[in-house]
Amino acid sequence: MKAGKRARAASIIGGADGPTAVFMIGHKEKNIFRRIRFSLQNRKYKRKRASAAKSIIAAPHTIAEVMHYIVSRYGAVETDSQYPYYQERKRGMRYSLIQRCQPELLGPQRTILPPKDFQDEEALKLWQEQIEEWHQECQRRVNAISQEIFPTDYHLFLISKEDKGTMEIEIDTLCPNVSISYSGDQKLMESISKDIYLYFGVSQEDIDKKSPRYQTLLIALSA
Repeated sequence: MKAGKRARAASIIGGADGPTAVFMIGHKEKNIFRRIRFSLQNRKYKRKRASAAKSIIAAPHTIAEVMHYIVSRYGAVETDSQYPYYQERKRGMRYSLIQRCQPELLGPQRTILPPKDFQDEEALKLWQEQIEEWHQECQRRVNAISQEIFPTDYHLFLISKEDKGTMEIEIDTLCPNVSISYSGDQKLMESISKDIYLYFGVSQEDIDKKSPRYQTLLIALSA
């Protein structure tokens, strides 16, 4: 993590990475050239996002249809608990779904302040320990929420493009959700990811309410 002395705060947040994600808040960039570059990049992203938003139409598919689609089109293979990251991914998605749908079940969130000086090894070590402790606490909270209280039905599919990369597609059928991550050839994997999110699609209600499903699609199309 390259944060330097600009970092001011870190918060554990939900999302694709579940309870392990850390959000950094920093000072305003002082280097004028970097500020100009960041500003141009931000403007470019906003234009892509606006264009993507205009292209989104209501054309949703069910989770069952998505599962069939990724298998027939991309040769996706469903994995199970034998997959090294299965349990970790499952906990991460469950955390994200609970945080999205019933955050009160998880209790209060926590902000963890980093050391003022990242060269201070003892302070940095303490900060990392606090993050790990909070990660364990988040896992404990998720594990304490039974299937009766918050039912989920998790599935993990893999798409392998051999030396060009691997894609993980996480799906929950009870809380209809698709989450995609990948490594390897960015151009190839990004095109597959966009296609799957587009196939999953959104309803008119998702568009009108700017739902999480809509936001996920918008982010994918804006990449």
